[in-house]
Amino acid sequence: MRYAIAALLAAAGCYVGPPRYYQPPPPPRPAPPPAAAPPPAAAPAQRVLSEQEAIAVAMGHARANGLKVNRVKHAHLDGAGRWHVEVRGEQSHDTAKVLIDGFTGQVLKASLKDDGRDGD
Repeated sequence: MRYAIAALLAAAGCYVGPPRYYQPPPPPRPAPPPAAAPPPAAAPAQRVLSEQEAIAVAMGHARANGLKVNRVKHAHLDGAGRWHVEVRGEQSHDTAKVLIDGFTGQVLKASLKDDGRDGD
């Protein structure tokens, strides 16, 4: 009888049912490749003024405002496409600092200093 009780207790703690098999979900499908977009229309390349053209614009602007300038002290193109040009006069000591748009050639800003001397 002892064995019968032990067998009943052992059998009561064990459940035998149909086996369960684990099936992992299928891997996700790869995303379809994006549709090939048409290449963007090539915008016409904007031409930047050369250094000599920027100097000519600066000299012309300074002379149109009555300054006697004839030499370039400094000219450089910045990252935004603007020319910074400084022109001076040798004898008159006139000075002009001119900021020029590198694409249109328009004078954006100018600092003109006339020393009042004639220079002739």
